[in-house]
Amino acid sequence: MSLLFLHTGVGLTRDDVERQELPLPVADYVAETGEEQLVMYADKFHTKTTPPAFVSFDTYAAHVVRFGTEKVAAFHALRARFGEPDLASLSARYGHALA
Repeated sequence: MSLLFLHTGVGLTRDDVERQELPLPVADYVAETGEEQLVMYADKFHTKTTPPAFVSFDTYAAHVVRFGTEKVAAFHALRARFGEPDLASLSARYGHALA
């Protein structure tokens, strides 16, 4: 299992790689199992910056739209499957900003 899917938004398809001329072997880089999908989805709700911050569903959806409406639809499908985390309580608990 490759963890590359974690860092490809909501997944890269062969078409994405070719169309965007990405420096990757032409292949699908998408979460396939339920576990992979959940980990990929959860990964979208926090930044990897210092200081860290939590990212709301709407903020991430607004970010991912630049890669196409199909990516937003995929993100919405993940929310329908897994729900949304309670970021307000996590923000209060850990002292991280909420974007």
